[in-house]
Amino acid sequence: MKKGIIFDMDGTIVDSLPYHYKAWKIFFKENKVENFSEKLKDYKGGGTLDLLTTVLGNNFSKKELKSMVDDKEIIFRDIYKDNVIPIEGFIQMLESIKSQKILVGLASNAIRKNVMMILNELKIYNDFNSIICGDEVDNGKPNPEMFNKTVKRFKLDKKDCLIFEDSIEGLQGAVNSGIDAIGVKSSSSDKILKSAGAKGTIKNYVNINFQLKKIGLSFQ
Repeated sequence: MKKGIIFDMDGTIVDSLPYHYKAWKIFFKENKVENFSEKLKDYKGGGTLDLLTTVLGNNFSKKELKSMVDDKEIIFRDIYKDNVIPIEGFIQMLESIKSQKILVGLASNAIRKNVMMILNELKIYNDFNSIICGDEVDNGKPNPEMFNKTVKRFKLDKKDCLIFEDSIEGLQGAVNSGIDAIGVKSSSSDKILKSAGAKGTIKNYVNINFQLKKIGLSFQ
């Protein structure tokens, strides 16, 4: 039985990637940046400073790029705030694991302001025993830092924990931390997620107990 479950947020709890994509398009148009569409085609979320460097080149300092990222995230929160919907079955799963006294953590490359907005819109911010955001660690995923810190806060062994992730970087972070992970197929295929280290994959959280038992994992 798993005693601690760690969730990513974007693409794992909510399907927010389309709104990040829209926010980037608005940001680039407002800043009169041309030919950015090709760069955004394969955008999978996260890595905002890397994306800006790819699109804009090395013409700006890291401080200037960080300010631009902040502007983009303001746009994201503005257009997404009234459209936050959890991935199907997630709220029911959260209620179930909380009722079993299983510890719940969130480890996301997203900044704290985005995390607070999304979790508050879903009215679940206080349901997490630990929340670690990308702007609060030295190294984001695929570095295992935020997963390791979450498990330390839980005061559990890694074998007693399970991670839910949708991104390649997140799953690589899970592998690097030595914690079993389930891939959520919101933006990548079953094959891609498993090749990144997922023990199994799910489309959503409906009948999650049955889905996990099929791949030999369970939190009950």
